[in-house]
Amino acid sequence: GKLFFNVTGNIGSYKNKITKLAEEVVTDYPWNGIDKTIIVRPYSSVYGYYADGIFQTEAEVASHANQEFKSVGRIRYRDVNGDGQITLADRDYIGTTDPDFVYGVNFNLRYSQWDLSLFWNGVYGGYNDVRGTKTYTDFIGAAEITGENYGIRTLDAWTPFNTNSSIPKLSLKDDANEKQQSTYFLENKSYLKLRSMELGYTLPKHILNTIGMENLRFYLMAENLLTFYKKSGKNAFTGADPETPGTAYPIPLSVTIGVNVSF
Repeated sequence: GKLFFNVTGNIGSYKNKITKLAEEVVTDYPWNGIDKTIIVRPYSSVYGYYADGIFQTEAEVASHANQEFKSVGRIRYRDVNGDGQITLADRDYIGTTDPDFVYGVNFNLRYSQWDLSLFWNGVYGGYNDVRGTKTYTDFIGAAEITGENYGIRTLDAWTPFNTNSSIPKLSLKDDANEKQQSTYFLENKSYLKLRSMELGYTLPKHILNTIGMENLRFYLMAENLLTFYKKSGKNAFTGADPETPGTAYPIPLSVTIGVNVSF
């Protein structure tokens, strides 16, 4: 039989910028930093503190700017304006939740009675806000959430015997206000997914003529089959699925077996 192969793709990007407002709006409420309306910035701006890792030693704590509740094992915030203290004035524009671009690729292959189609799509760039999942994986304010299971990351939290951890030490209450918006809760939005794959087989014409059918095709289809994203290192994504950053569950894999019949 003849081989047929076809590839199509698309890529798209968009940018937006707020150019005029009756009054610039930047809230003083530090816990919500993903919907700021700021002149010359994108509508989907992320605004908050820059987290510079975890205080590992008492010497680091002593040499850092005056930060309320600072101690070993707690998040260290950057003194953006250099005034020697961490205040609301140190919050800054971080980036956007919009990806730099989105893309998709379709592969279609047909040989003899067999056909195969693959659809890949993904996004590149931008931030995911993962406070929803890190509430259950990073042990900040444990007493505020009862009757719930915590993620395995909790086992790697900072302790005097685990001083290289990037996860704050265990605490029953969020006394250090670490749930406020910062880069600690912003992670890589990029991913590539095999969104769908379909394999089919169509009976030959001479068999169809024998059984009195116009067409009979059997197929197997899978959706959300593969997901690729950065899982370790700098700017990695620590959740289950970059497409569902606010939950602990990925978009599920689904498999369908079917038949197309025509007379």
